[in-house]
Amino acid sequence: MDTQMNSIHHSLREKEEKRTLQRRRDLLYLIADYLKNRGYTKSSNTIATEAQLTESVQVCDNIDLETILKCYDIYYTSTYNKLPALCKHSKGRSNVTETNNKQNENKPSKKSDKQEEKKEDDVNNVSFAMTVRPIFANRSSNSESSMKLSNDGSLPPVSVSIENLYGDDIEMRKIAETISREILVKNCNVHWDDVIGLKQCKRAIINAIVYPIKYPELFREKFSSWKGVLLYGPPGTGKTMLAKAVATECKCTFFNVSVSSLVSKWRGDSEKYVRALFDLAYERAPTVIFIDEIDWIATKEDLSEPARRFRAELLAKFDGLTTDENARIVLLAATNAPWNIDSALLRRLEKHVRADLPNEEDRFEMLSAYFSKEIDHQVLKDVNAGLKNCSGADIKVLCKQTWLCQIRPLIELLENNKVPSSDINYELTDPAILATTLRDMRCCTISNEEIQLYYRWEKEKYLHLYE
Repeated sequence: MDTQMNSIHHSLREKEEKRTLQRRRDLLYLIADYLKNRGYTKSSNTIATEAQLTESVQVCDNIDLETILKCYDIYYTSTYNKLPALCKHSKGRSNVTETNNKQNENKPSKKSDKQEEKKEDDVNNVSFAMTVRPIFANRSSNSESSMKLSNDGSLPPVSVSIENLYGDDIEMRKIAETISREILVKNCNVHWDDVIGLKQCKRAIINAIVYPIKYPELFREKFSSWKGVLLYGPPGTGKTMLAKAVATECKCTFFNVSVSSLVSKWRGDSEKYVRALFDLAYERAPTVIFIDEIDWIATKEDLSEPARRFRAELLAKFDGLTTDENARIVLLAATNAPWNIDSALLRRLEKHVRADLPNEEDRFEMLSAYFSKEIDHQVLKDVNAGLKNCSGADIKVLCKQTWLCQIRPLIELLENNKVPSSDINYELTDPAILATTLRDMRCCTISNEEIQLYYRWEKEKYLHLYE
């Protein structure tokens, strides 16, 4: 029995060794074929000559190096939920370069005095492709920029920022590339005038975010700007729209971060996502980081161990952010339930701004934006009286339903190709249809009990103001 087992094992080892040699031989053929197909004829011939590859052997049509790498990427991603790192920067070549530079420095210089003076003048007159203009005339240009600006005054591409931050760290570079997709590139085209109502809320946002970014010299030393702003209030009151207005008006780097882009099921990845987020924010300052529904990732309830580590990393990075008083970076968070936010994060969100339900005047202005100017305003006021405790989003849904009722006869004509679509006037013209829609439709109004939750939370938080 032992002899038979030894014979079987020996045979298997021989087959495996032959298979290994065959794989190494096939790999040489694959490399030579890949180089030949890409036009590297001399390199392919050199490998064929040195490795003694015969012309009678050809690579099969259904396989190549790119196919093998794609299959490996799929396998690695499905197993570890991240792409494999196939190459990395070598530090050996840079060390040789540094050694050569040091040797050149030790060599005596043979330049004349005129050449040295010319070199000093060139150093003093060098152009850094950046123009610094102080706000105050009597102040020197002490402004510091974390990045070198281009000739037109704009920041370089995000890829350059990632290269500067994580030159040799391939894993962090891939995470930073994922986070960079959260940077809002397109213009939201939402201005302050587009946000109807919320006058005090808009004024507080402008004072806390826009002015410190626009006039950094006014917010220094003891009177540094707010680093965290919390927008809270009932659903549909315009918190996300205010964030879009900030993205449009501030003209800075705006991160629209979703919860799914920061939380990962793999151990340690969530902390790396938070780290990359704040690193990119520093690199591309001034920056606004907007996190909607922040109570989902910073709740004060008992959390699992990965969630606690993620929250600890978020708070640690936020502390690192607040210690730099000159960093023009703001974390703008929005929530419908501020009482669920962890107290440690709530303390770091220094400015709290409540987005209230629209009052009667604001509701009338919202309705007027959907209706034609020639309508009877009295009917519109009668309808407005029945919209108490309705949010701006509810009024928008109500007007959309009214528009559908108004164009229903026109849709029937369009189905019969009788009226061209260019004749459509995109305005509501009959307030009576709105009254009928309001009567038939159930608006998701906010109850008084829900509204009292916000006042109760404010009273508990600022109890000393009510004593």
